[in-house]
Amino acid sequence: MITHTFTLEAMAMPFTVKLKATPEMGLSAQRVTTYRQLIQQELDRLNHEFSPFRPDSLVRRFARQELTAAQLTRDFQTVYGWAVRAQDQTAGAFNPFFAGHYDPTGLVKGWAIQRVFEQYLRPALTRGDLVAAAINGAGDVQTGVAPGSDFYWRVGIENPLDPTRPTYAYRLQNAAVATSGTRQHGDHIVRQVPASLQQATVVCPTLTPADIYATAAVAMGRSRFLTFSRQHQLSGLLVTTGPHAQVVRIEGGVSHDA
Repeated sequence: MITHTFTLEAMAMPFTVKLKATPEMGLSAQRVTTYRQLIQQELDRLNHEFSPFRPDSLVRRFARQELTAAQLTRDFQTVYGWAVRAQDQTAGAFNPFFAGHYDPTGLVKGWAIQRVFEQYLRPALTRGDLVAAAINGAGDVQTGVAPGSDFYWRVGIENPLDPTRPTYAYRLQNAAVATSGTRQHGDHIVRQVPASLQQATVVCPTLTPADIYATAAVAMGRSRFLTFSRQHQLSGLLVTTGPHAQVVRIEGGVSHDA
């Protein structure tokens, strides 16, 4: 098995892409470069559209009420739909209006990773050009394998109690993992209850809902999210707060054990 790895910079964070192929597949350096260029261009385009920091982004212009409905792109409408549905489904735990105006930052990274994966890497898996592919954006990962392949990705989850040792590892084929927490970015999530979770990891078939649910988990707190996860058949890991912090595993009927 041949592995090609490259890292891109976009949205003020690294995105690492891993491609796996057999020698017979003829995955040339030029084709890898093409994947790299296409993914970089798309991530840059999406950052320009959705950045909360660029004054000329559609998100900022929308917040300033400078745009008509006709000026909103299909991608903008898709993300807006995800955001308002997530707010409704989680009873406000995922809140795209937390800043006093529309800001979909909590789901754009996961949606962008899923978008470029499905646009450029999924077709290569379906055609048999690759055995497996994965994109990792600051710890949120979308994985895939070719139809009929027995290959799996092993994805480790950082342990906020001991960053030198993963708290768990998932064995994934076509799935996604998102983690939200306070260790790396501080307490940036608006909580609905006193803090009871310092980190939440959710596993889903695709990254957008995983990203939404992981953010919502920290906002909801342990008790409410455990109920929510049972209702929605979610799998993942929760790390509680306090001097006697614990790792709580939730299993929604689909096993991803490594």
